[in-house]
Amino acid sequence: MGIHLLGRSVHPELYETCSTRVVEREHYRLTVRIMTTGHLISFQTQKHFVTEVCCGNHQLLPSRGVLFSQRLDSSHFERIAGQDGPIWESHFEMESVNPRLFLIVQQHAAQAREFEGLLNRFASNGRGPLGAISYVNVQAFRRHVNIMSFHTFPDTCSIVRAESRFSLRDQ
Repeated sequence: MGIHLLGRSVHPELYETCSTRVVEREHYRLTVRIMTTGHLISFQTQKHFVTEVCCGNHQLLPSRGVLFSQRLDSSHFERIAGQDGPIWESHFEMESVNPRLFLIVQQHAAQAREFEGLLNRFASNGRGPLGAISYVNVQAFRRHVNIMSFHTFPDTCSIVRAESRFSLRDQ
């Protein structure tokens, strides 16, 4: 798994999208997609376009426009602030837990309701009782957006959590 920030749009047809939500405000447009391997979040203003992608290491990504790329293997905080574009801040972590704890987390996450955020329950791969779960919660404000995401991976008993913020610069 890895998290990446690109200073450009990314063609969504490169990914298998499971669910999408669009938020439009006066100064920006936000598109959130849950994909089979994570999420893709696009933040667009009149002059700038930045995209956060959380995906498996095997996923192809454009090589042009990469502002940040980090393999998920522990906890990490990053802040990217270009000269005049939006500010991106993210705290993300990947954690592997014992199977018993994973099952408890998975069962709790399965009870989430979609109206509280964007939710996708994946089918079981047949090796366990539950499939993976991805959940993305968006809090959109006038000049910034906070996004909390949560992805489970039953095959490895891994959990990926990310809290990202896209902010417009003060005028």
